[in-house]
Amino acid sequence: MSFNKFILQEQYKKVSGLGDRLKIMKEQFNWKPFIPIVSSVFHDNPIIGGRPHTDEIIVVRVMLLQAWYNLSDEELEFQCHDRLSFRNFLDFPENIPDFSTVWKIRERLRNSRAEQRIWKEVQRQLNKKGYEIKKGVIQDATFIEADLGRKRHYIEKKAEKKGETIEYTEQQKSHMDNDGSFSIKHGQVHYGYKNHTKIDADYDLIRSYKVTTASLHDSQIDLIKDGDIAAYRDKGYAGANIAAGNVLDKTMKKATKNKKLNGGEQLYNKAISRIRAPGERQYAVIKRIFKGGRTFVKTLGRVSIKEMFKCMAFNLYQLVTLKKRGLA
Repeated sequence: MSFNKFILQEQYKKVSGLGDRLKIMKEQFNWKPFIPIVSSVFHDNPIIGGRPHTDEIIVVRVMLLQAWYNLSDEELEFQCHDRLSFRNFLDFPENIPDFSTVWKIRERLRNSRAEQRIWKEVQRQLNKKGYEIKKGVIQDATFIEADLGRKRHYIEKKAEKKGETIEYTEQQKSHMDNDGSFSIKHGQVHYGYKNHTKIDADYDLIRSYKVTTASLHDSQIDLIKDGDIAAYRDKGYAGANIAAGNVLDKTMKKATKNKKLNGGEQLYNKAISRIRAPGERQYAVIKRIFKGGRTFVKTLGRVSIKEMFKCMAFNLYQLVTLKKRGLA
């Protein structure tokens, strides 16, 4: 152990005594299975050589820190050097990746689809801990707001009325969001993306996710799989069949202009609502506590990998909550 690491650990003891949730979250996963997944995106080895890559566990943990605290890559680098709780979460490494390295690694994880393997490992560990689906699952979706670029949007609309076209440079195009779209819900206009999630009704852990553009209707995404027992969904999914044949469809009834809900259907909806209510919690935590309701990246793929780490971050957060409630 280096002298510098010893000093940092001694200073951290005070922080630990005050209560550090990051320390407890670090204890919830076995991090070693993530090593081969992340290492597969690097191209250095003893035979062909190459610059030594960043420690694989540090890669996963810095992405989680970014998700928990809604940090830009530049701010993430600063906070990892500045905060003792961050240093402890990373195991006081001698080398912390800079912001450009974080960006490049995230791009490699996305391009190689390693994010899917990371998510699969998360689910494997949840099941190994005994958090298996017993009661059923809850599917819902939430908006991820993106920056429209109002000035550009106004200029484009104005040019469209005049029948003119606007030519953009390659640099300007790189800052434009071509995958985000508009959607209106309850009279409010949203621009950006949607994260469709499925949580278990037993422990409120996210079991599946799918990121789409905002204009895609919730009912077009079916995350229900064999073994989910029962699927609880709100009125937005009315009429959308579940592909998994052995799962009970517990979708709320929806009234139409020509047909109102009868008393039995209203009671049915209330019963479903009581079970569905916890399905909103992960969105509240991610948006209010993690401050993660908005994205600043510009493509569907980049939004997707960031949302995956937010979902993973929520599950770690929820595992600590379950532990405190005595449900671990």
